[in-house]
Amino acid sequence: MDPGVLVDGKYEILTLLGAGGMGEVYKARHIHLNAFRCVKVMRAFLMSDESYRARFLREARLATQVHHPNVALVHDFSMLEDGGSYMVTEFIEGSTVRQWSNAHGRFPAALAVEVAMQVLAGLEHIHRRGLLHRDISADNVMLSSDAEEHLLVKIIDLGVAKDIAAASDTTQAGMLIGNPKYMSPEQLGHLPEGEQLDGRADLYCFGVVLYEMLTGVPPFASETPHGYLMKHLTEPPPAFSTANPNLTLPAGLEAAVLKALEKNRGKRYASARELADALAPFRVRVEGSFAKTEVVSTPTPIPTPTDETAFQETWENGTSASWQRFLEAHPDSPRAAAAQELLSEASAFEEAVRIGSTQAFREFLKEWPDGRHRLDADIRLAEARAFTAAFQAETEEAWDAFLASWKDSSRAPEARMRRKEAKRRARHAADDAEFATARERDTIASWNLYLAAHPAGLHRAEAWDRLGELQRAVAEREPGDWDAAWENGTSAAWDEYLSRHAESMRATDARRWREECAEFEMAARINTPTMWRAFLKAWPEGRHRLDAEIRLRAGR
Repeated sequence: MDPGVLVDGKYEILTLLGAGGMGEVYKARHIHLNAFRCVKVMRAFLMSDESYRARFLREARLATQVHHPNVALVHDFSMLEDGGSYMVTEFIEGSTVRQWSNAHGRFPAALAVEVAMQVLAGLEHIHRRGLLHRDISADNVMLSSDAEEHLLVKIIDLGVAKDIAAASDTTQAGMLIGNPKYMSPEQLGHLPEGEQLDGRADLYCFGVVLYEMLTGVPPFASETPHGYLMKHLTEPPPAFSTANPNLTLPAGLEAAVLKALEKNRGKRYASARELADALAPFRVRVEGSFAKTEVVSTPTPIPTPTDETAFQETWENGTSASWQRFLEAHPDSPRAAAAQELLSEASAFEEAVRIGSTQAFREFLKEWPDGRHRLDADIRLAEARAFTAAFQAETEEAWDAFLASWKDSSRAPEARMRRKEAKRRARHAADDAEFATARERDTIASWNLYLAAHPAGLHRAEAWDRLGELQRAVAEREPGDWDAAWENGTSAAWDEYLSRHAESMRATDARRWREECAEFEMAARINTPTMWRAFLKAWPEGRHRLDAEIRLRAGR
């Protein structure tokens, strides 16, 4: 569309911002509000498919419900007379990640992590609203600023967002949605039958972006789209040291990024929040502290002296050893005083980590409330408090709660050991209590219950001895009582036997014969042929069978 064209009577096209296979993106002005907008026009052929059109409308409606500071707001959408469609989003002043990289090169780790945290906050919101972005790339992450002139990162181009609940991800003629350089294996069809895309696809795409930001090069290089697709499906991303041998990054940061790039989505982070939690320890600047002048507005790289570059790299490393090396290499640097202060702070932090107590971290934070390691100290203080609480409770449940929240803690092995010990103590306490109960009742049943619950219990030998004594005592007096009940042949006689031998191995038989006797006695009281026939049917081999047959014949 040429400048001056009016779309829907309200959006005046100003200039073309970009174009691709799916359409064009224009800067426009809302003539009634006198506000700049971004208008993305989708090509008409995409809308010729009825199912695609229905999905576009459904997903556009969902996109207008996404309201988050790190996601470009979708204001409007509609259909055009030629069969195409358009979507209107907020216009953002700033530069994309790709534009920033082209001008400045590799992102400093601190800035890359800050950008990542804001992107992941936006992705978490998008996914919770039931959408996938599907086209996260260096072109669709913008660096802008808020009203206070601080860095504000925006995810743009929600126009190809997908409804997670949609039954299919196919498009007309099998079109792939996304940039091949950043696409996840799932988007290329690497999914088990019956499964659908989910938020982990966006995390893979962003993992490619973050890898590129930190190393200065993408994890995969190819001259053709097909080459990218094959590498996403078959090749692991190279180690950071292979991609850029001159990197000095905090330990653990590379592992966090590579986990987002796992081919098997089951091995990736389960959510954007989980990836953000993994990156949180590397967020060395307080949220919102990056000024616009530091990030957005400089059009070209500013040459920095050698010691300044070393200072920045040492800041990213953050250890006392790295600050010591900086001071030895640059004793006359203008930043030497600051480096000395940071050396003291790093040494204090490392000492607090060595001690590992809540008191140590409280003292560190009191002395260094705005220190380089403040956030890490806050996290470690929370961890130390949780460990102390579990230690004081000394229960299996308390250690389970600690391990659930701090499963990757350096103190997790000790926590698991103490959990095992707490479980052993609890088991022994239950053993003692149930043994005392069995001894108080002192019956065959009570000892059997104890031994069933604690077959390897502390008191099993004593329990077996007492159980044997009781069983021998029952066995000694049982034979005469059984014979007497059998000869007597009444329900009362069997009741007497059971009152003495309720736990006997023959108690089940005794109850059976008592039931037979009781039914015989009832038939005798009524004394009709019907009752005797019913009795003989129920007890064809009963103790009173012959007597019942005689009575039946007499009744006839």
